[in-house]
Amino acid sequence: MRFKVETLHGSKSLPYRRGLLSGFLWKLIRESLSLTQSQLAEALQVDIATIQGWETGRRPLTAIRIADLAHLRIRLIRHGAHPHLFKVLCDAIEADLIIEFAIEHGRSVADSRWHPLAATVHRRDLTNLITWPFTGVLPTQLNGLVREASSRRGPSSHRPALSVSERTRFFTHLLAVADRKRDPADALLRRQATYLLAFDSEQSTAAWLVDEHRRALRSARSGDDVSTWVEVRSASVALARYGFHEPLLDFVGSGLDSDTQALANINYWAYWVGEVADTYTDDGFMRSNDPRTANGSRLLEHLVDRLDTGHEQIELYIHTLWHLLLIRPGMAHHLPELRSRAQAGIGNLDSANLTGRARQKLSDVTYALRLS
Repeated sequence: MRFKVETLHGSKSLPYRRGLLSGFLWKLIRESLSLTQSQLAEALQVDIATIQGWETGRRPLTAIRIADLAHLRIRLIRHGAHPHLFKVLCDAIEADLIIEFAIEHGRSVADSRWHPLAATVHRRDLTNLITWPFTGVLPTQLNGLVREASSRRGPSSHRPALSVSERTRFFTHLLAVADRKRDPADALLRRQATYLLAFDSEQSTAAWLVDEHRRALRSARSGDDVSTWVEVRSASVALARYGFHEPLLDFVGSGLDSDTQALANINYWAYWVGEVADTYTDDGFMRSNDPRTANGSRLLEHLVDRLDTGHEQIELYIHTLWHLLLIRPGMAHHLPELRSRAQAGIGNLDSANLTGRARQKLSDVTYALRLS
């Protein structure tokens, strides 16, 4: 019996590609199982044109019904796919929807209530999928899958590709949203759009980010105001990707001084790397969560892996590592391999161009690791 998969928009011709990321990921899953398109079609009891449509975006996975996706999950797992891949596939579908929404709307900002960037606070796994077509940096959650797929079919395209016009429309939309959505109710939408602008390469975007950073500094009402604090943070981090390091250095020096700011920073990073199970719809958790309730090991590993002069956020990583070990002084004791990596990473920073503040914190971290 053939399995009929229905799409939500039928066969309507669309001006821009759909399902770019999910289709690319679907292809990687198929190749990791050593299946041709014809073999996978037979295994799933669909026609080969359906498989080809999913991989190319002609029949995007973003448009199939949830029930059909669940059936596909069951059948692929029975053929050897790892269940974890379907969490990644769901993230890829969400990333597709965000990219497609931005490309479709271009200069139009649309209704904030339905904007996908306004729904939830993004984590690293989702953000890395969104930025993959622009950076070429493989999302870490796909490392094993790509190695397995490559070993079975040889080298091929290493990332999903957008056309020049699609890239332009994507960033044009983000800039329009970040520039025009000033209502406090749109804070999450603006912040996440501003962060993603860091992955544009236009100097006009960099100039806008400079102005946005100045505006955010002016509107920062007090050290305990998380909403304005996180605006300054987002603009500073975005500018660092363009090579403007002073805003982030200033943020680390003066934007993490108070207990509230330090708490917000740790809570943000813990959420970002997936230490926190809950998904949030605004940034209030940065102030209310107790960071000591999280395990901390995933965040520690994330920070240790970034003790490298090549990272534009190196001073922010150093401060966060210092504060993490300050509130969790004994956590490295049970992680000897990670502790050794941290000590080696700190040693590699001996000749780095760091502020005296960062040097002192590295010294404190070294001492804490020695005691643990």
